[in-house]
Amino acid sequence: MNRRRLGVIGLAVLACALAGPLAAQPVLRVPPMFQLPHRPPPPSLAFAYRGWRVDATAAARVQPAARTVRQIEAQIDLVERLNLRPEVIGFMRAQPVFGDAAPGAPGEAVVYQPGRGILLHVRRLDPRKPVLLYGALEAFAAQRLPGGFDNPELADLRRQAASRRVWPRDALMLQSNDQFFALTGAAYLYGAITREPYTRADLKKTEPQCYRWLANLFDPGRPRV
Repeated sequence: MNRRRLGVIGLAVLACALAGPLAAQPVLRVPPMFQLPHRPPPPSLAFAYRGWRVDATAAARVQPAARTVRQIEAQIDLVERLNLRPEVIGFMRAQPVFGDAAPGAPGEAVVYQPGRGILLHVRRLDPRKPVLLYGALEAFAAQRLPGGFDNPELADLRRQAASRRVWPRDALMLQSNDQFFALTGAAYLYGAITREPYTRADLKKTEPQCYRWLANLFDPGRPRV
């Protein structure tokens, strides 16, 4: 056997000998610290929560979906904690809620749109202010009071409040029947808001007839104090 053939055979034997130990080596794995973290998909902006139906897809372009969902759920929680009678909270839950991007100019965080539902401007939501309650109360006045916003008792209560001159003439509650109902109703139910009439105690002191009317409407037999 010539030297060249011996050399080829030797190389083959050496390759086989090396292949065994190399093949037995474990596969290297990337340590977890170097792996990309798993991120769950963002929550849907069309969702149901505590019996409310929400569609905030129009707000997708202005802030993360998770933030929008948290903000709106916080507003719903504020209303759900008010211990409203079943027929009242049931009515409010039945109102469609929409979320969108607030316009650039200052304005309200909530708008009730008859025939559509309650519109929340998500960039103006404050977890300390029950703006969803304002919108739900406007819906209640429009749909449940005889005559809606033109309800005679509601209109008379607003006129009385304006004539007493307890509140500034430009106070929002005095500008329309729907605002009067929403703001006095929120003060009565929630206890304290950032606009006139400010608190339930203030309402009871300055507008006793309105206080009693709201108490009969929402808490017959046991007014809130």
